[in-house]
Amino acid sequence: MRSMGFEKIRTSPLFWGRKFIGAALVLAMTIPGYADTARILEKSVKLSIDTRQETQKQQEAWEARKLELTALYDQLLSENEALTHTFNQLSGEELKHQDLNQILEQEKLESIRIQEEMLPFLRAVQARLEILVKNDASFLGKERTTRLAKLSHVMEDIDVSIWEKFRKVMEALFIEAEYGNTVEVYQDKIRIGSNEVQGNIFRLGRISNFFLSLDNNSAAVFNVRQNQWETLDDEYIPALAGGVEMAAKRRPVELIDLPLGSLAKQ
Repeated sequence: MRSMGFEKIRTSPLFWGRKFIGAALVLAMTIPGYADTARILEKSVKLSIDTRQETQKQQEAWEARKLELTALYDQLLSENEALTHTFNQLSGEELKHQDLNQILEQEKLESIRIQEEMLPFLRAVQARLEILVKNDASFLGKERTTRLAKLSHVMEDIDVSIWEKFRKVMEALFIEAEYGNTVEVYQDKIRIGSNEVQGNIFRLGRISNFFLSLDNNSAAVFNVRQNQWETLDDEYIPALAGGVEMAAKRRPVELIDLPLGSLAKQ
């Protein structure tokens, strides 16, 4: 580049170094005593130039490394912020879980307390059911004793939870209670005196059990106090036959006149 007819002055150290060496060589050639000094001077200038070049390379390398380290620092700073946020979230979740664990532990202790108190209660209800069936009117004997036997097995099984035991006891209690609200007819054999007779058993709730032979010629009522069947007068046969028909839902419900007998054992 030129300006006003003159060449632009260069300021590069390498440029001036080369110019200086050239001038020194010219001077050494014209002045004999300065030859050694010129060589020394040339080496010194060259060393200075090499040093400046090496310094420039190191500076450029450091600038590049500085950029890398700055980028790495920014990345680590961003990751640290993300990890701090995650840590705060997890700390909050930990506190919630600690509170939940305390609640669950309290519920566990309460459940253990309930189980410890409930088991004796269930055993007492079971015992009362067994006494009830033993002293009750003789109806559905096999079904009821089988149910109680299964209940006893459940109550003795340590692998059955207290809640399942509770359900089974309440189920048996409910069934026994329902017997008092229902009537039914089923066929079975009974013993009257020394004779065994086949006929229809008419269960009137838990109040009384009646028997009517298949030919409708004989009738009986169960005496709970004596725990045996007793023959009924023939005058009750028509009313009993009507009760059997009503229980079997073969005729409309109406009032009938039947003796109740003893309702409980002494």
